[in-house]
Amino acid sequence: MAAAAVAAQGQLNIVAVLAVAAAAGILGDNTGFWVGRRFGFRLLCRYGQHIHVGPRRIKFLQYLFLKYGRRIVFIGRFVMILRTWEAFLAGADWMPWRKFAIWNAAAVVVWACVWGLLAFGFGHASTSTMEWVASGISVVILALLIAGWIYWRRHEDEFEARADEALPGEVRARPGGRRELQTEAGQSADGDRPQAKDRRARAYRQPS
Repeated sequence: MAAAAVAAQGQLNIVAVLAVAAAAGILGDNTGFWVGRRFGFRLLCRYGQHIHVGPRRIKFLQYLFLKYGRRIVFIGRFVMILRTWEAFLAGADWMPWRKFAIWNAAAVVVWACVWGLLAFGFGHASTSTMEWVASGISVVILALLIAGWIYWRRHEDEFEARADEALPGEVRARPGGRRELQTEAGQSADGDRPQAKDRRARAYRQPS
């Protein structure tokens, strides 16, 4: 945002600023994804208890990325805390890289353009105006995070029970994302045909 504000003063090219911001975001997120793919699942299984991420919560994360992976990757880019972890968790939960890369790139480009152009537009505004805008955005984000946390705590057992039902058995890695959650609709969360869903469900139940 600072570079975009400087661009508003004519010292930088706004297109170049947005391009660099998007490229840096994509590179950083893909690095986080591959770190998660290589080490994430083992680290969560070994040390997750120390940060209150036990087997049930690991399975719940797997369930979330199977069912809502694309939405998490896209929306997570705009949520302060989730942005820090969503790429690592996507890798740790074996979300297919191609799917992650497409949705992450789309999210980063939109994120860079929205915040960059807002900063560019406010580049001629006074410092006090920008401080008020930044403070207002921070308050809204904080309120949403608190509301989300309260909702999660009230329904935590219900959500984890859904994950147990969808992914029966012990927690295990899902190489290549081929192990699929079981849905009542006869289709996978990603819209696969029933035959593909059955093959993936059998693969999940097979021991590693």
